[in-house]
Amino acid sequence: MFVEGPYSPVADRAIVTGGSSGIGRDIALMLADAGVRTYILGRRLERLEEAAAAGPAGALIPLVADIRDPDAVDAAFTAAEADGGLVPLLVNAASGAFLAAAEDITPNGFGAVVGSSLNGPFNVLRRWGRPLLAAETPGAALMISSALAEREVPGAAHSSAAKAGLEALIRSLAVEWGSRGLRINSLAPGAFSTEGADAGMWSDDNVRTATLANIPMGRFGTAEELRGAAAFLISRAASYVTGATLVVDGGWHLSNHPFGDVFPSR
Repeated sequence: MFVEGPYSPVADRAIVTGGSSGIGRDIALMLADAGVRTYILGRRLERLEEAAAAGPAGALIPLVADIRDPDAVDAAFTAAEADGGLVPLLVNAASGAFLAAAEDITPNGFGAVVGSSLNGPFNVLRRWGRPLLAAETPGAALMISSALAEREVPGAAHSSAAKAGLEALIRSLAVEWGSRGLRINSLAPGAFSTEGADAGMWSDDNVRTATLANIPMGRFGTAEELRGAAAFLISRAASYVTGATLVVDGGWHLSNHPFGDVFPSR
C-alpha cells in the first residue's frame, strides 16, 4: 500500500527506464516496495520479467521499449497511461557506455553513446512532460547522469560529452517547466559495483585498482547509498529542488586522475 509522507515518492505511479538491471532495477524495486505501481522499460522482455518477479506481486509491470526510438517510447507510455492515467513520476536509468581512447571511438560508437545517454532521455522526458503540462498535473523526473559529466575523463570522451549534455538539458527543462509544476533533477553516480559495471569497466583489474586509488573515500559505492540519494530527489522532501545534479561518488570527481595513469594505455 502506498503511504504518503515527507520522504515518500511524489506519486503512486512511476515509469523507470533501464528497469531490468543495475541502478534502474534497484530504484524500481525501491519504488515497488514503497507501494508505487511501477512500469519498467527495457529492450529485452525476459530481463524485464526477471526484474518484475523480484518485486512485490503485480507491482512492477514490464514494457518493452528502446528509448532511442521515439515511437517505441510513445507506445510504452501510452500503454502505461491506458492502465491508469498519467504517470507523474519518471526515472530514466537507461544508458550505455564503454571505455575507449578518443582517437579510437568511431562515429557509430560515439553516436550510440549519445543516442542512449542524451537523445533517448530527451525522447523520454518529452513524452513524459507533454501530457502532464497539458493536464496541469505536477510531476517529478530523475535522470541518471554520471560523475563523468563533472570533469574531463580520459577514455570516456563520448560518455562525458553525452552526460554533460544531459545535465544541460535538465537545467533547461527545469527552467521551462518549473512554473508549470514539473521538477527535473539528476543523480550522478561515480564508481559503483553493479552487474553491468563489473562486466565492463571494472573487469580490467588495472582500471579497477587505479580507480579505487583515486576515490577519496577509498571504495566503490553501494546500492543502498545510491538508493538513498535517489529516494530523496523523488520524494516530497525535495519539493523545492529542481535543475540540480546530486553527485554521489565518494569524492571521485575531485580527483586529478579518476582512472589513475592506466587509461588510455598503449
